[in-house]
Amino acid sequence: MVLAGTAIIGGAAALSSSDDDKAAEKSAGPGPGPEQARATGAGKRAAAVELPNIREGGPAVSLAALSGKPVVMNFFASWCIPCAKELPAFQAVAEETKGEVAFIGINHQDNREAGQELLDKTGVRFAAGYDPKGEVARAFGLRGMPTTVFISADGRVLARLNGEMSAQELREAMEEHFGRATRAS
Repeated sequence: MVLAGTAIIGGAAALSSSDDDKAAEKSAGPGPGPEQARATGAGKRAAAVELPNIREGGPAVSLAALSGKPVVMNFFASWCIPCAKELPAFQAVAEETKGEVAFIGINHQDNREAGQELLDKTGVRFAAGYDPKGEVARAFGLRGMPTTVFISADGRVLARLNGEMSAQELREAMEEHFGRATRAS
């Protein structure tokens, strides 16, 4: 199967961008931090995602391949300064989970080489898909960058957080949505 430049998007529902969704957004807590959106699509099956790997020659990035594990899906781009700031925290927390939680990145509407360079610079080693047209972002109702989507082990969208997250905020969100916490080593 050839995936270069192709995004396969489908499934019963993803987070929507409806007025109900806008009304459902709330702050994740006092002060600066990620904004939480509990959209009308929360609890429904996540859109099918299969993208070419941003790293040339790497295996395709697919949600279906992660079935049975909770997933943290982070949208990022080289032109997004908050994305660059949070990526090292995501890598650190991914390592803390020792594979119990899958982490995938979605490089959104970016230059492939610049996206690869950002991952290298920030030390990110988890899988990342290349989505130059933003098809996955549309399927999940992306509203800004960075955005993180939490998907249950059975493939249901649990939440979408908009904005930069620290490692501690990510751990807390994972505990809330997956019922498991990670601790810094």
